[in-house]
Amino acid sequence: MKQKWFLILGIGVLISTPVLAEIKTLFYEFEKSEQWFYKVTTNNIKKVGNDRITYKLTTEAQKDFKLANLKPYDMVLFGTHGIGGWGSYHLEGVEKDLISYVKDGGLILVHSSDDKFFKGDMFPVELLMQENGDEDFEVTAEGRKLGIFDQPNKIKNVIEDDTYQKVDKPWVVLAQSKGKNTPHTLQLKHGLGEYIVTPCRGDGNKGQAESNQPFFENLIHYLAKRVKQIQAVDSAHKLAVYWGEVKTYR
Repeated sequence: MKQKWFLILGIGVLISTPVLAEIKTLFYEFEKSEQWFYKVTTNNIKKVGNDRITYKLTTEAQKDFKLANLKPYDMVLFGTHGIGGWGSYHLEGVEKDLISYVKDGGLILVHSSDDKFFKGDMFPVELLMQENGDEDFEVTAEGRKLGIFDQPNKIKNVIEDDTYQKVDKPWVVLAQSKGKNTPHTLQLKHGLGEYIVTPCRGDGNKGQAESNQPFFENLIHYLAKRVKQIQAVDSAHKLAVYWGEVKTYR
């Protein structure tokens, strides 16, 4: 009997602590954006710890954001004006796919900086934007716990654009504009996965993407850690199924 318990525990440890060598990332840039965020990110953020970040660029939201095409990726990153901009909304018809992707354990980072063409339909909970200029911000208690403004870079300034109207739970405000308390950076957990939403600007011809690169790096480090946590939870679910199958077999 002792040998059987030792074997089961051994299997549990192996399955619940996966080792990742690669974190697969799908990076969306609208075709007219000149891919500013993508270029800065892929040139500067290639590893998190021992894990390699691999990026695939897409400019075809309606094709590559179908759920079947999202499933191979650990996280999805949006470039400048990713949801909407340049006179159009970009995600028509794939909003539910993105929501299902997050529910199943996917992670999404959105740099939303255009209130005129913004629609919040890619989120399971309403999010509305508002016109707002670049302002100083302060990190909330929830943001300090998350560490996204401290690790690995100490963030003092983020070049931003439009931000968000008053947000309610389950949205979590991670930072806000000083004085006005306007929501600045947000988190929304959904199922196994989550969204991080920021008002970062990334116009390359103004040097904004380069200036915001340290903050991008912090966010990707955070998301890479979340990939490991989600993989561990997913493996625990697989162990439960496996143990049930063993009992049924016997």
